[in-house]
Amino acid sequence: MTENNKNVKKRNWAFVAYPESMPKNWIEILQNTGLPIAISPLHDSDINADESEKKAHYHIILTYSGPTSYNVVKKITDRLNGTIPIPLEQIKGYYRYLTHEDNPEKAQYDKKEIKH
Repeated sequence: MTENNKNVKKRNWAFVAYPESMPKNWIEILQNTGLPIAISPLHDSDINADESEKKAHYHIILTYSGPTSYNVVKKITDRLNGTIPIPLEQIKGYYRYLTHEDNPEKAQYDKKEIKH
């Protein structure tokens, strides 16, 4: 993320986290934020462009009540050993990406497995 983007304030943010890097109490950490959150099913069937398997991972959406800065969100992603948070322009599209709903060429995941 560029230095300019670190000054961005958005209500909705997303990041990726890998099970082997996350603390055992990662769900509790997320619950303790009090934020509305969506967690994808475990993406354990994704394939890279070179046809190798991607590492299993979760996509996580954090929703704030008002515009929130990168640094605030980064504190949460750091606690979960997650990737750099990305601001979402449109939450609906990313929510649909939690199961690859609009990407039939990718592994499909069950909507019922999205955690809130």
